[in-house]
Amino acid sequence: METNSSSKRHLSAGIGVAILSLALGILVAGCGVANAMPQAGYTVQNAPGGTIEGKLLWVGKPERPHRMAVTLDRGTCGAMKEMYDVQVEQGGVVGAVVWLDNITHGKAFAFPKAVLDQKKCMFVPDVLIMKPGQMEVLNSDNVTHNVHIIARNNRSSNEMMAPGAPAATVTLMHPENILVRCDIHPWMHGYIIVAKNPYYVTSGPGGSFTLTDVPAGTYTLDVWQDKIGTKEQQVTVQAGKTTTVTFKLGR
Repeated sequence: METNSSSKRHLSAGIGVAILSLALGILVAGCGVANAMPQAGYTVQNAPGGTIEGKLLWVGKPERPHRMAVTLDRGTCGAMKEMYDVQVEQGGVVGAVVWLDNITHGKAFAFPKAVLDQKKCMFVPDVLIMKPGQMEVLNSDNVTHNVHIIARNNRSSNEMMAPGAPAATVTLMHPENILVRCDIHPWMHGYIIVAKNPYYVTSGPGGSFTLTDVPAGTYTLDVWQDKIGTKEQQVTVQAGKTTTVTFKLGR
């Protein structure tokens, strides 16, 4: 009887260990699947590259501003705000984001430090490009703002910032286009672009843009503006040469 009882205890313990091992295995496998979610990969490889130059030409109807009377904090914000859905200067779209979507290797990230400020009741810059990591948020106004970050792949947040408040640090690790707004001052909104590679830029006067040190190859060149949406073209780059691209944008 003693031997049978001992055997049963050992058998029971063995079954328990097996069940625990199976449960842990399922848990680890589940975590493995979660961690295996596709992430944008990019490798720094220094090699001779080419340049992409282009323009985003506006072919739509003339853009007219939306005028909004300011009823709160007029001493700082002013009495009236004029907002354009699309900013057009010298015949081109300004402030649109241009990037290479499917590039997997090339130069290192070299964006300026990611800082989003609030000046005269506007986000500055209104489109901020940053590499995955940390961003600083400032309030240079003498009024209270709230920074409402609305994300899908990153953590959303909504924080009040009083005048003279220290810089807030926000961590954004996953590439995406993120809306930021101030709920106190409803005209205030902008975008944070968390880039998946270093080949991102915003268009300047006349809709001009330049991407440098691009490895030779064929890529998808994308353009995004919040009211226009996303447009794309295929572009081929040769080392030591400049490729010229034109987008015609309207709505």
